[in-house]
Amino acid sequence: MIKHDDITQDVKNKAQELGEDAKEAIQIEAERKAADLRDRAAHKVDNAANAAEAAAAEFDYDSIQARAAHQVADQVQQLSERLRSTDLNSVTRDVSAFARKNPALFIGGAALLGFAATRFLKARDPNSRQHSGENSDPWGAGPTANTTSRGYDVPS
Repeated sequence: MIKHDDITQDVKNKAQELGEDAKEAIQIEAERKAADLRDRAAHKVDNAANAAEAAAAEFDYDSIQARAAHQVADQVQQLSERLRSTDLNSVTRDVSAFARKNPALFIGGAALLGFAATRFLKARDPNSRQHSGENSDPWGAGPTANTTSRGYDVPS
C-alpha cells in the first residue's frame, strides 16, 4: 500500500527537479541574450570610436580638437575591447564608477562623441549637402521665400 506521505514527497521532489531545470534553462537563455546585447553594444561603441576618429580628421592635425577627438576615440576603443572581454555587469559598474569619479570628463566625452557622430554621419550622407548659391536657404524655404527689397525674409 502506498502511503500518502510518500506520494507527497515524490510530488515535492518532482516539482523541485522541474523548478531547477526551469531555472537552469532561464539562466542559459539570459546569458545568451546578455552576450548578444554585449556584442551589439560593442559594435555600436566601435562605430562611435570610428566617428570620433573621423571627426578628428576634420580638424588640423595638431589642433586641440583633433587631439581630444583622438583621445576620446582611443578611450572608446578600449571600452569596446573591454565590452567584448568582460561580463556586462562588470562593464556597467566600471562605466558608472568612471562617470561618478569624472563627471565633467564623462559628460564632455559624451558631448564630443555626439558632435563627432553627427559630423561623421552628415559627411557620409550625400543628401545633407546643400548647394551654395544665392537661392539656397539653410531653413529649407528655398528660392520662393518672401523677401523685402533689402533682402530680409518676411513671414508669409
